[in-house]
Amino acid sequence: MRAQRGLIVLLLLLAVLCSTGDSLRCYNCLDPVSSCKTNSTCSPNLDSCLVAVSGKQVYQQCWRSSDCNAKFIMSRLELAEVQYRCCQVDLCNKNLEEGKPNNAATSLLGKTALLGTSVLAAILKLCF
Repeated sequence: MRAQRGLIVLLLLLAVLCSTGDSLRCYNCLDPVSSCKTNSTCSPNLDSCLVAVSGKQVYQQCWRSSDCNAKFIMSRLELAEVQYRCCQVDLCNKNLEEGKPNNAATSLLGKTALLGTSVLAAILKLCF
């Protein structure tokens, strides 16, 4: 009986932790004339932000990280050459000149996962 109660608590905790995730937000402009200020929430299957530059054309949008390679990007956007960066932090695809994406959000996610694991271990210890 006690083990069943612990399992129920574990499943409820996992359901809460899994359902509270926020979707990624990315700048979303195709060949903007000026600085891109439009952003959107990515669908769940698009887990990265892309900024791609070809000549004077700039593409900023939600993207799938598994498709983040020059060959696929050039094919999909119909470009002959491209400089690009994919990142997984909200609004990290402003432009290529800003360098690497800020890792603060990634670090925060790691700390949240560690805290969740610690809480889960404490709950299991109390239940058993």
